[in-house]
Amino acid sequence: MVNISLIGLGQRGQVTLERLGRMPNANVLVRCDVESDWRDAATHPDVDLVWICTPWEWHMRMAVTAMHAGKDVALEVPAAMTVADCERLVSVARETGRHCVMLENCCYDTWHLGVREMVRRGMLGRIKHLEGAYAHTVPEGWMRAHGRRQGGNPYPTHALGPMCQLLPEGDTLDYLVSLSSPIPGDHTNTSLIRSVSGVSMLLHYDISTPRPYSRMQTVCGTLGFLQKYPMPTVHIETKQGVVQLSGEEAVAYVEGFIPSEFQTMISEGRAMGVPNVMNYMMDRRLLESLEKVREAREAGCEDLIALDMDVYDAALWSSVIELTELSARQGSAPVMFPRF
Repeated sequence: MVNISLIGLGQRGQVTLERLGRMPNANVLVRCDVESDWRDAATHPDVDLVWICTPWEWHMRMAVTAMHAGKDVALEVPAAMTVADCERLVSVARETGRHCVMLENCCYDTWHLGVREMVRRGMLGRIKHLEGAYAHTVPEGWMRAHGRRQGGNPYPTHALGPMCQLLPEGDTLDYLVSLSSPIPGDHTNTSLIRSVSGVSMLLHYDISTPRPYSRMQTVCGTLGFLQKYPMPTVHIETKQGVVQLSGEEAVAYVEGFIPSEFQTMISEGRAMGVPNVMNYMMDRRLLESLEKVREAREAGCEDLIALDMDVYDAALWSSVIELTELSARQGSAPVMFPRF
């Protein structure tokens, strides 16, 4: 059982409470909003995990407070708004030995889980190019307001997280160039990223034009091409010939490669009627991993436990917010990624 403090009782917090209510190993001991004394919730002596669902600007300070109190942290995306705050999260996680996990549910998208396994098996050959986006019309509200205050890509992780999980082992992000196109009251942003090994990545943000939902989820390798949006597409060159599929056939083919442990969770989630099976898998994996972490800490061998995503992922993916703004403001000048 994982004892949890949930901070943030707005729309996302209420949805999270409903999700955690389905988890047999989740016990929400404390819940509060930012107007309450959230520090009591972040440092409660009986809590193992502090789950942060507050507005973005609160994420870093709450996570740091919780880690200093000996708590592991799960926080909604993005983990932080500046490179300095990302560095602070990494520094405190190292100092305290606590986990700080950004809840990037798109890394559990069923298409992505299949693609990731296909890439792991080498079915696409050498990965050369990746594309991802957060693009769809968003009504007036807090997200549009955030975008207007920030001149780059204020919401990169839904696209970037899955792309980074497809990079070659040991690879990381090297530098980016970014361009923002002003729209009255809003902007779109397009960035090109190069990994250290030379993989090119296209990252796009657009929540203010009348376009259909897209995360692109495009993968180009020397032996194949996969794309989820706008039309699921598979083109794989095999020794037996070329596999070419589209639409539902492409989805079924890719999802057929999802590892069995995730297939089981998908079936469970769908049988329970959960609204979003990505969230169900994310929650299950995190809570089960933290139970193992607690057992490992008690046995003095925590280094053997690896979580699906860690503080370095949270920092790297979130750092794009400030880096894209810097590049865009400097006429699309190259900006290097920090080495967290």
